Amino acid sequence: MARKIALLIGVSDYGAGLKSLQCPTNGVAAMQSILECPEIGGFDEVVALLNPDVGEMRSRISEVFASLTKRDLVLFYFTGHGLKDMTGDFYLTTTQTELFPNGRPNAGTAVEADFLKRELSNCAAERKVVILDCCFGAAFADGFLAMSDESVDIEAQLGGKGWCILTSSTSSRYALEQQGKSLSVYTRYLVEGLKTGGAAPDGQDFISVQNLHEYVTEQIRVAAPAMEPAIFNGQEGYSIVVASVQLNNEQRYRKQVQQKVRNGAIGPAGLAVLRQWQQRLAIADRQAAAIEAEILQPYRERQKHLALYVQALEAEKTVSYPLNELAIQDLKDLQRLLSLRDEDVCFVEQQIFGQQCVEQGTGSSVEGLAGGPAAVRAEEPEKEAEEGPAEQQTEQQTEQQAEQPIFDQPTPSWLRSVGHSQNRSQNRSQNRSQNRSQNAIAQQWVRAIRVTPKSLQPLQSQDIQFKALRVNAHGKIIKRSRGEATTFIEKLGAGITLKMVRIPSGRFIMGAAAGEKEASDNEYPPKAVSLSEFWIGQYVVTQAQWKAIMGPKVINAQTPPNAIHRIKKPLQPIDNIFWTDAVEFCQRLSQLTGRDYRLPSDAQWEYACRAETTTPFHFGDTLTPDLANYNGNYAYGEGPKGLYREQSTEVGCFPPNGFGLYDMHGNVWEWCLDGWQNFEPHSPARDNIQRLSGQKKSLRGGSWFYLPTNCRSAHRLTYPFHSRTDDIGFRVVCLLPSTL
Repeated sequence: MARKIALLIGVSDYGAGLKSLQCPTNGVAAMQSILECPEIGGFDEVVALLNPDVGEMRSRISEVFASLTKRDLVLFYFTGHGLKDMTGDFYLTTTQTELFPNGRPNAGTAVEADFLKRELSNCAAERKVVILDCCFGAAFADGFLAMSDESVDIEAQLGGKGWCILTSSTSSRYALEQQGKSLSVYTRYLVEGLKTGGAAPDGQDFISVQNLHEYVTEQIRVAAPAMEPAIFNGQEGYSIVVASVQLNNEQRYRKQVQQKVRNGAIGPAGLAVLRQWQQRLAIADRQAAAIEAEILQPYRERQKHLALYVQALEAEKTVSYPLNELAIQDLKDLQRLLSLRDEDVCFVEQQIFGQQCVEQGTGSSVEGLAGGPAAVRAEEPEKEAEEGPAEQQTEQQTEQQAEQPIFDQPTPSWLRSVGHSQNRSQNRSQNRSQNRSQNAIAQQWVRAIRVTPKSLQPLQSQDIQFKALRVNAHGKIIKRSRGEATTFIEKLGAGITLKMVRIPSGRFIMGAAAGEKEASDNEYPPKAVSLSEFWIGQYVVTQAQWKAIMGPKVINAQTPPNAIHRIKKPLQPIDNIFWTDAVEFCQRLSQLTGRDYRLPSDAQWEYACRAETTTPFHFGDTLTPDLANYNGNYAYGEGPKGLYREQSTEVGCFPPNGFGLYDMHGNVWEWCLDGWQNFEPHSPARDNIQRLSGQKKSLRGGSWFYLPTNCRSAHRLTYPFHSRTDDIGFRVVCLLPSTL
């Protein structure tokens, strides 16, 4: 007989460097109560594990999974801190987990995700559900997409087959706890959806994994919109049934209330309809009021969070304006804790400060109100007028200002109400399409892009001049040189352009030099690579360029509809996109122009970044926050610490390299075309080093969130094509049949 087994792990106490939490222990208790309830979860056994050490966590995971049989269902739930190291590997924390003084996790005190994956893969159960309420949870899905078994044949009443992973947020800065709340936002709505039956569609007496994900996502979209719950599933995993629903009159009334909410409130006509349903279903007034209040709670929380932010911002304005750096940091922390999106914050700032948050600085939020540090430029970057993308500003300015964030009613009087509604069935269809076909996506995209153009647009090359810098080991400028490069400009429409720079053919040593500080094993052994001439974007693709090619949202149904989800300046990099989104951009650009556009190969990117240098950075032996946008709280070698901007900057803010390319170090990671592979010491030198298979892709360049060591020319980060963060973008390469 099939069994339902759950292993629930909550970690609230940690070692040095990690903040203690309250929600994990409460979350485990709440989930245990729901899953053990015969009328709801009906689980045969629920194992609760609180604050385990490394050995205990590994032992209990192995013990539970080893006891399962083929027909069983296992649910694994973890809540607490999640960590990633500098190579991108994900870890579940334990009560022993600590951080080194430099901020890096002590991997020996945590349980690596690969251990859990192996245990899940080896256990006999054919229905597996993983729920991760922690930072970086989406990283766990890497390497798990291939899990399926065509031989599985489980009766329909058992509820699906395969596996499914739910994660609380794709963000690396997910605030697990909110002040005054006993449960995390994500777990609170997991429990609510199961306990009340609200996660079940109308007329359905069970809740599947997909149902639960959709319910939680809808609630969080209102209460904590900065979060992005994610679902990853294999062969029909989304249909695994995790709970039952008692179809009583209370549940029927709940469904009616959910349908009558408009813009965060219930209108007079809707209330009249509900009073009729209340009478028909014999729901007492107190019971009806409690149901209505519960359903409206996310909207009221959102209103409360906005009001708290407004109160803090107005108080800071009375103390000092422009805002100082401490105030900016405090406001950013408050935004994160309240789970407010950048567009929410930007709109609030416009109401209080006018348009200055849009016109000043480098970001879409309070940092631009400082009037100083956010707009730091390196000494004498010297960009010519026709070279920079500033010509895109005028056409996009009006359009950007028209994109106001959506606020749910009722809202404070100083906010303009904007209607907002979501079609639940449409979202379901899109999510199912996305998750059913993830393996198909990988097969579709992992090949070189060759597009038959509709027409070939003419182009004309031009020479540009720029200044490049070199620094010593302490970050002091020791040389300024004038460089020249050949470029051409693609016209994308509406005044938006894309500038491409010629990279001459040549031969270089790919990988880290012997003895390079903080180099990773995957950067060795260095090897000689020969490359033919190619053209590469002078800047990473910007918000304006993305919109010109892709429209206001990603149109491809295989990618999520919220790939562009934050209002940013037109000249900031596009971010938070999948590898497949970047490849689609290249395809569309190829169709528009008639030229062969694609992502750079791993070798092309490093060759372009180095610009004929052999030092860790094209600037020299170290990096400074005046030269690139990265986490300035950390230094590389003997270089200085400095400003940590905590967001991307507009492209072209810092000096270029010797080829005339900007932001090759920091700002945003850049997708490469390659599937991940380790260096092979005896492979021959060739035109490129590409392998277009596999779900892991290569990321290059580091980002505003990472340390300077991750911004080195040789540094390579492996990342799954189906994952995204708010510091991943890309630039494009063009292969022309002949030199201009």
